[in-house]
Amino acid sequence: MDGEEEIDLDRSLRNLLFDGLASQIMFSLLTVSIISSYLASRNASPLLIGLVAATPYLSQLVQIPSAIFAEKFSRKKLSLVSNAVSRISLLAMAFAVLSASDLVMFIAFFAIYNVFKEISTAPWSSWMRDLIPDSIRGQYYSTRMAYGKLVSLYAVLAFTVIFNLLGSATFPLLFSTAFIAGMVSLYFINGIDDVKVGKTGRRSLKAPLKNRNFLKLISGTSLWRFASELALPFYSVYIIAVLKYPVWIVIALTAVSQLSSIYFLRISGRIMDRFGNRPVLALSFTAFSIAAFLFTFTTMPERHLFTLPLLVVIYVLDGFYTSVPGIALMNVVAKISPKGSSASYYALNYVINSVFGAAGSLTGGIVASFFVSANFAVKIDIESSLGFLEVPALHFASYDFLFLISAAISLAAIKMLRLFDEENAKDEQTVKVEMKRAVITDICSLMTAMHIPLPNTSNYVKFANQSGFSALSLNYQPSLEPLPSIPEDLNKGS
Repeated sequence: MDGEEEIDLDRSLRNLLFDGLASQIMFSLLTVSIISSYLASRNASPLLIGLVAATPYLSQLVQIPSAIFAEKFSRKKLSLVSNAVSRISLLAMAFAVLSASDLVMFIAFFAIYNVFKEISTAPWSSWMRDLIPDSIRGQYYSTRMAYGKLVSLYAVLAFTVIFNLLGSATFPLLFSTAFIAGMVSLYFINGIDDVKVGKTGRRSLKAPLKNRNFLKLISGTSLWRFASELALPFYSVYIIAVLKYPVWIVIALTAVSQLSSIYFLRISGRIMDRFGNRPVLALSFTAFSIAAFLFTFTTMPERHLFTLPLLVVIYVLDGFYTSVPGIALMNVVAKISPKGSSASYYALNYVINSVFGAAGSLTGGIVASFFVSANFAVKIDIESSLGFLEVPALHFASYDFLFLISAAISLAAIKMLRLFDEENAKDEQTVKVEMKRAVITDICSLMTAMHIPLPNTSNYVKFANQSGFSALSLNYQPSLEPLPSIPEDLNKGS
């Protein structure tokens, strides 16, 4: 890159990894459920809680103006300044909680946090798109997020214990910890080399809208975002209100989802780099449809023996479809957007998906209210000399209809996503076989390490041969291994 400063890519990626650890801790302590819990502890009205929960979605609208400036100025400086303001507001939130001031102050600082966080999103994504080489982008993002989720899991579990000891008095400590993690993240962001925009000039938000392939992509992903937000906010409500499980079950299932997310991030990064992002996106949409459909079988019509195992399966799938699509979408936007002009693509992608997500949440509440008293059941009656037996075949009630509608819309989103053309992407069946291969390899490797004999070895060998790999040499390389060394010529630029 003539005329530009050399980039130490190894050092930049190392700092980016540490930033991911710290920022993921911060994000895990600022989820909507935690913010809503604080508001509920202050006896806030449901309407106020709902409006605050919509703030992260509404704040994403600022990405449109931020994208205009993202590639006219230093993307690193813009990210640093906006993130600094965002994270300082977390300290203000902690003081607002500690002083028991009016809720308006707390909500105002929470809004500032979200707005300035979103201002940094478009320049950050564009910066990373030009910094990280295409050949390792999927693997690197997956590694970074997996490590971050693992560290944040310990942070969340630690605060779960502290909440049990201190109750609502924990909130100031929680927001202060989020602030500290955010500032640590900022320190490592400062250690990432800037990448100059290759060409300057007037940036237009119309360019992505003229890209028909980009429009096909966001049509499928935004419809899926609508479908997922239609159901996801009501999963925990269903578990507590309908299945009558205690809150700790929800926390335990969330931990299952977090562990599942870490695992699938571990194997999906390299798969995305080798086989494409579109098939991985389609499989994650399918996983969501299966999970939403399985929810309808957790009652028949009451809780039954298989309810908890079904919930575990659902939340294992949850870890896949809530973590992998974000990385796949960043990768695929990077592939179809011009270098140095990607900010507008990222901004429109985030904004359109957030609008559909907000619409999904609102629609989900309306649909759930409409079907609250609905009931549909199919039973099989067996009458014999031994007596009468009634077997429930199907039973849908209240939230079940919402989950079914959500699953159906998600399947439609897969059809739309297949219209998107990704260069060198393989078909979904190939990726499905590759993911099975990775999972089976890991299971067999674990069993071998624990000196547990492998059952049905012949069947495994048969599947292995069909999948194109040897059962006797389990050579699948997981994505959480150290990143591959960066070639010397890449150290001179991105």
